[in-house]
Amino acid sequence: NFWVVESAPSEDAEVPPRGTAIACGGVVRLVNSDSSHSLHSHGNHKSPISGAQEVSGFDGRDSGDLWTVECLKKEHEAWTRLAPVHFKHVETGWYLQSLPSKKYRQPIVGHQEVSAAKRPDSNAQWMALEGYYFSAKAKK
Repeated sequence: NFWVVESAPSEDAEVPPRGTAIACGGVVRLVNSDSSHSLHSHGNHKSPISGAQEVSGFDGRDSGDLWTVECLKKEHEAWTRLAPVHFKHVETGWYLQSLPSKKYRQPIVGHQEVSAAKRPDSNAQWMALEGYYFSAKAKK
């Protein structure tokens, strides 16, 4: 799947224009490019396979769609291609993860469940690999 990364507006500002670098600590919404559903979570539902916090696609926009980008390389000021990050759910503080041992049988055979964990580990590391990228504007 491809996901569109949308910068979320801060409380006192508008949504930054497309192509603006996403700062470490910035808040984003992850939107599926096919369905336009947002990656959504909330603390009161368990995922069907692992029993962790459920993460699902949501056809709408609300605060359950917001994720903080935590850069793992401390020298980075912004999220960069191929650099690992954690996504921390803004409302619950849990981390987006995918466990290789937790796979669906039906109807999406072999697909890994995506859920959220209280603490991040190697299963909660994500990287931007493929897609469209905008280069940062040169500072003058």
